[in-house]
Order: sequence, then structure tokens, then C-alpha cells
Amino acid sequence: MVGHCRKILTVNLSSGEIRSESFDEAFARKFLGGNGFAASLIHDRVPAGIDPFDEENALVVAVGPLTDTKIWGSSRAHLAAISPLTGFFADSNVGGNYPIAQKRAGFDAIFITGKSDTPSYLSITDDSCEIKKANGIWGLTTEETNRKLQQDHGPKAEVICIGPAGENCV
Repeated sequence: MVGHCRKILTVNLSSGEIRSESFDEAFARKFLGGNGFAASLIHDRVPAGIDPFDEENALVVAVGPLTDTKIWGSSRAHLAAISPLTGFFADSNVGGNYPIAQKRAGFDAIFITGKSDTPSYLSITDDSCEIKKANGIWGLTTEETNRKLQQDHGPKAEVICIGPAGENCV
């Protein structure tokens, strides 16, 4: 399983539970990584027909086995969930340094469910993962959020965020 960390970070924002779980070679070979992992995790763990705003819906952020290699165009992270617009699986992907940071933190996928009582964010480092209060961040633009989190966590911190549109369920 060259290219895989073999770990999925599972986060429940309702309970605050955070755990790391492993996957085997059969899973890696069948779904490869990235969008395949995201689709499989949602298919297997999110109830069919779920309301997209239900706390059992998930947001999955997954990277592939080529992430953090010298292969051009391989620094991609796939984000997937059940869409509020269609009620079906929807995905998008992003590039840049975030996918590399996730891979270096040791996770091929991050599976997030639940609803926090207060605005919050997930802070992942090489040593820890914790749900933190988003005081002073909620309501900022994505650029302002990125700047604030880099002030708080260091200039090399990589950020993916929802911004005001996501905060208003748009």
C-alpha cells in the first residue's frame, strides 16, 4: 500500500469524540483514495435518504496515494457530502498545500459528522487533533479566517474553511 497512511480520522462534532482508525489493503485497492475513499465512506456510513442538514450526514476530506509526491497535479483533496441542493452525493476538490498537510499529518481521509453547539473548527497537527471554539473567526471572510488561523497556529498552517456562505448554510 505504497502512498497510503492507512488511517482515517473520524470526528463527531456533537459528542466531541475524535478517533483514528485504520483500513486494510483491500479497501485501499478497491477505492484507491481521494474521491473513491470519500464515496465509499459516505455510502457505508451515512444513512440513505438522509436530510443533508442532519447531524448524521458527513463531510469527508480525502487525499489519494499520489498526494505529496513529485507527480505533477497530484496535490488534490476531495471534499464530499450529501448535497443540500440535490440530496445526492456531491463532491469537489481543491489543490494547493492543504492536501499535502493532511497527508503529512497522517490521514488519508477525515470523516466529520455531528453538529457543534457553538461555532468551532478542527485543529490537526502532527501530534494532536482537537475541536476548538471559533470565537473571533465566525463571520470572517475566508481570507480573513485564513489569516487569523495562521496568526494563531503559525504561518505554515494550512486552512480550509467555509466562510460566510457556509455559515449561513448557502
